[in-house]
Amino acid sequence: MAGPYASTPAKASDAPAGTLLPHLASPAAALRQVLAAHAVRSCAHIVEIGGAGLPITGFLTHRPDSVTVIDPKIPDFAAETLNGAPCRLRHRAAKLQEVEIEPPGPYALILLGLSLKPFGRSGATPPQLLALAADAQVLVVDYALDLERAQGQIGALAATRDAAPTIDLALTINDEALRAAGFDRRRFLVFGPA
Repeated sequence: MAGPYASTPAKASDAPAGTLLPHLASPAAALRQVLAAHAVRSCAHIVEIGGAGLPITGFLTHRPDSVTVIDPKIPDFAAETLNGAPCRLRHRAAKLQEVEIEPPGPYALILLGLSLKPFGRSGATPPQLLALAADAQVLVVDYALDLERAQGQIGALAATRDAAPTIDLALTINDEALRAAGFDRRRFLVFGPA
């Protein structure tokens, strides 16, 4: 991995947040992370794509072996502990298409607020992402029903799975900023163990 990393002990709350988009600033919007953390509680390795302002790190209550969060709007961060236990914790300020991801074992993949963008010659749902989704023990995806970009990406991600979602929730987050942005009506999916 490029860039300097600290190796100081950390609690989940020590990991810095990134750019918190105004429509995700309410406590109600954080419900998505709470649900995702619950869905991945049995996973030793966690990869999150996105989550800049509210990375999954601060919501995990179990003791995973590794957590990697990749988002161009998150500060680089590293630690060797999480929640009082050894954990290889990395936040990478990068686009998915710029980073090689090789989780060390069975892992969960989290995509909250699905809204990926193309980068260079790589599309928004590059083969690397689809391979990660296909191989994930648990795949968690949340997206706004009225976001056209997400509508164009969810089909490809769902097609990587052999079974229907174990959890398929329709959410309406009653928050004025989310409603104004058109992102209050959402779908929350968990594929794999729940």
